[in-house]
Amino acid sequence: MSIVKRNQRKTHASIIGVDLASGPDQSVTVTVKQGKIVEAESSRAQGIMDEFDFFKAAMDSDLAQLKKFSHMEDKIAYKAQAIENHQYLDYLRRYQAQGTNHQNMVLAWVVIWLVDLGHWKTAFDFVPLLVAQNQRLPGRFSTQDWPTFLIDQLYDEGAKHLSQGRDAVERSQVTQLFTQFIHLLDTHQWRLSELIGGKLYAMAAKLEQSVFNLGNAYAYGVKATALNDKAGVKKMVREIATVIGKETEI
Repeated sequence: MSIVKRNQRKTHASIIGVDLASGPDQSVTVTVKQGKIVEAESSRAQGIMDEFDFFKAAMDSDLAQLKKFSHMEDKIAYKAQAIENHQYLDYLRRYQAQGTNHQNMVLAWVVIWLVDLGHWKTAFDFVPLLVAQNQRLPGRFSTQDWPTFLIDQLYDEGAKHLSQGRDAVERSQVTQLFTQFIHLLDTHQWRLSELIGGKLYAMAAKLEQSVFNLGNAYAYGVKATALNDKAGVKKMVREIATVIGKETEI
């Protein structure tokens, strides 16, 4: 067993009160205060923070290592390997399941890396947690708003495939990513600026039009224009309305 995995196993064990070498710890003394087990809760909380400290140290090391690479391809490869080797996703799923809530730079960076790697669906799994806990993006980012950050990245992803034509859009399944994110947005009622909201729905409309899903393209285009009159899809919406027999005031 590697040192990293051995330390992970030891730290994880401390959270559930088990010494893996000797079995369950029978020597723990607890006190009850106002009907609550005080020392056990304190011990568990300390174990959770110990685990965070371990993964934070691993992330600090990875971030330092990334600075040594000059080529984007090398950075992408390193991020993919680091997520696997350090079992960051296993840790984040434990963090999520435990209901823990503290500023967590490991969570923030791993989600950013997942987006960089194109692992959008996994990234989306953690976005509600990021928003609910008001997790901050790293200081180098101009926004501290996670939905805005995701929309900016999604927009670039959509534009890249759209520029390559219909086949590229279909192969990439990027329209499904927009559908999933818009579902998240509607479910959690995240507030967006008119500019960012218009940007999201305008690109969704263009992508849907490119694969001839005209009903979706029309609906997204209308939404984009309602949010931001300068979203840039008015002409497209009017043309689609003529084709599908819709009346529009746009």
